[in-house]
Amino acid sequence: MIPAAARGTTTVSARAVARIAQQAATETPNAVGTVRGTATVRGQRAEVSVRLGLPWPTDLGRRAGEVQRHVAARTGELTGLSVRVARLRVARLQRPAGGTVVFEKTTAAAAQGRRVPRRWWSARPTPVVVTALLGASAAGLLTADMASVHLFGNAPAAWRTGLVDRLATTSPAAGSVTVAAAAMAVAGLWLLLLACTPGLRKRHVVAGFGAGRSIALDRAAVASVVRDRVLDTDGVDSVRVRVGRRRVRVRADLAFG
Repeated sequence: MIPAAARGTTTVSARAVARIAQQAATETPNAVGTVRGTATVRGQRAEVSVRLGLPWPTDLGRRAGEVQRHVAARTGELTGLSVRVARLRVARLQRPAGGTVVFEKTTAAAAQGRRVPRRWWSARPTPVVVTALLGASAAGLLTADMASVHLFGNAPAAWRTGLVDRLATTSPAAGSVTVAAAAMAVAGLWLLLLACTPGLRKRHVVAGFGAGRSIALDRAAVASVVRDRVLDTDGVDSVRVRVGRRRVRVRADLAFG
């Protein structure tokens, strides 16, 4: 019989961990609608993020915490990894079709007082990819042309010699140089702004959780619930709702008076 140390290892991919986390989230009675999950695996540790809907009205913090704990425990049991659910995004709030749900006060959020939790930080994938592709393309063309000249004795490319001649004869005060410098400065300031701001303004982070767990609601889901509640009031014709970090602004048009 082959010893245990010589039998090899079993590797669970991040995609498989994400699918298992999705299935674990659907096993809880709190999940509503479609569940989406992402995972990152590093050795024997996995970090999972889940996107789902929750019933409303209810204690969102407690319900979301139950989902996080179940997903972490169930995914760890099935994969053998140490799983942590770092983020849980509530994309939808669904009211029950019949009956009522008792609303329980969130004691954890009350303990936080008026403190606004830290907003999720965006990865900014599109600007990063575009900037990297532009820089890599320019560097690749220049490297290929220089390698062709120095390794194979070919003549320099016409675009490179033309660019060098144009730069040598163009004055720094020329309009084209000024426009190009201004464009590069604007692009640099834009990248600095993206790097120094958190982004994800459409996510409303729920207070009352430590650094190890983070729960956020889609502001559109919050606005939808508030709009439905206001429209249930007699005499209200139309409603406009705006959800901010601290306040919810509601403007309603009355159909009488």
